[in-house]
This record gives sequence, C-alpha cells and structure tokens, in this order.
Amino acid sequence: MRNTMWVVAVALSFGCAMFGGGSDNAKKSETRTAQDQAQQSLQSAADAQKKAADEQAKAEQALRLLRLRGLAEQRDAQQATKTAQSEASQSQTQAMQTQRTESQQMQTAAQKNQQTWTQEQSARGTVVQAGSDQLQIRTQDKDLLQLQITDTTAVTLNGQTSSVSQLQPGSDVRASYQMIDGKAKALKIDATSKSSSSQDQPK
Repeated sequence: MRNTMWVVAVALSFGCAMFGGGSDNAKKSETRTAQDQAQQSLQSAADAQKKAADEQAKAEQALRLLRLRGLAEQRDAQQATKTAQSEASQSQTQAMQTQRTESQQMQTAAQKNQQTWTQEQSARGTVVQAGSDQLQIRTQDKDLLQLQITDTTAVTLNGQTSSVSQLQPGSDVRASYQMIDGKAKALKIDATSKSSSSQDQPK
C-alpha cells in the first residue's frame, strides 16, 4: 500500500513537472515571437524614416536647384536689362551728337546764305518806272531789276537829295542794294536826268 502511494506521488510529481514545463516553453515562444514582431516593426519604421529622409533630401536639392536656376535667370535678366539700357544710352548719345552736328551745319549754312544774300551789290541802268516805294530799272545787261525803297534808302537826283517819285523814266541811275528774303532792298539811288545830261554836254 505504501509502495502504491509512493508511485502515485511520483507520477503526480512527474506529471506536474511535465505540464509545468510545457507552460514555460509556451510563454518563452510567445515572448520570442513578440520580440521578433517588435524588431520587425522597428526595422520597418526605420526604413520608412530613412525613405522619408531621402525624399526630403531630394526635395530640398530640387528646391535648391530651382532657386539657383531662378537666381541665374534673374542675373541674366538683369544683365540683359543693363545691356539694353547701355545700348539705348549709346544710341541716344549718338542721336544727340548727330542732331547737334546737323544743327551746327544748318546754322553754318544759314550764316553763309545770310552773308551771301546780305552782301551789298550794285547795278547801273535807266529808270523804267518809279513809285513811292519801288523803282524798276533796266540794267546794262537789258534785265529788269525791281528795287524796293525803304525809309533808309538814300536818293539823289543830279547830285541833290530827292525822292524816288521825282525820278523820270529814261534817267540814268546807279543803285546799290542788298538781297533780303529774296527781295532787292535799295540802299542808295543816284540818278541823273536826261535833260541835265544834255545841258552838261559841251556844244
């Protein structure tokens, strides 16, 4: 009887040991599985973080390239603007110089023309028609010359002060004049009547 109870006790102890050991092994297996899953999760998170960092680096590099390109384009635009302004300034300067040169040439030409036109000229001929403000004479070249008489025109007849209206057609005349605005302005009229010339001739 004692032997039987001892065998039962040993068997129970062995059984408990068997069942107890199986429970510990199961717990260890679950723990290892959980650790593996956690490690895999950490690895996945690390991979995702690295990928995100790579993408961010790429985005920053692209943005940097865009900024550099924008700066380069801005510099090119500024350079083009400066070049255009410089060319415009040079063109304006050349235009001003050309205008100044042309103006000087025109002024010089005008002065020459004025000197030519205002130079005193003289003519000899006979009176064709005389009025208060004009005198028409036929020159020695058989040309008709229309002289305008002004308040400053000095008129003499037979050596004495006279007026143009007293000059008779056919009288000899010697005139000095200036061309002003295309018209002959009389400066001096020296006339000799035909009768006076006949009386002065010796008999």
